[in-house]
Amino acid sequence: MTDTSVPPIPAWLAHLPTVGGLVVPWITPRTADGRYLFGSVDRDRMEHALLRRRCGVCGRPHADRLVLLMRLSDLPRRCTSEPPLHPQCAAYTITACPMVAGRLDHYRSTPMRLDATIAPAQDSAARQGSPAEPWFAVWLDGYQVVTDHGNLAASYADRRLLRLRPITWRLPGIP
Repeated sequence: MTDTSVPPIPAWLAHLPTVGGLVVPWITPRTADGRYLFGSVDRDRMEHALLRRRCGVCGRPHADRLVLLMRLSDLPRRCTSEPPLHPQCAAYTITACPMVAGRLDHYRSTPMRLDATIAPAQDSAARQGSPAEPWFAVWLDGYQVVTDHGNLAASYADRRLLRLRPITWRLPGIP
């Protein structure tokens, strides 16, 4: 049986480091002792990606189509602090990330071990141990940078959605 939690790495992402067979997204922080903190975001790289229109996974500039991976709670605000992704980077993330793929039913219950150079996400304490939210892929042709709860965020409030696709949303009674 093949382990589907470790998908093949696309050639497009071969320039990035890997850990345990998974690509380390460009916005993932690295501690002073060399550990990558999957599930966390390097604030400087996140802001760089948002402001300079770069993909949060590969770090390359965006073209004409991009994808926001959003939790259900992000949808009403029409924005997220996660930078947009290229469609191919979003496809890899949807397969590789256990949270986005729906392989985890709760957020981590213990705080992430950070060093002095990394600050925790503002909402990490609120999510700690909580049930995982459904995820969605929001396809766009652009976005606006806004401030949301004190953080820079990618907003599509002034845009027409090209597509909204559920990733882990399940209707009751339908597998």
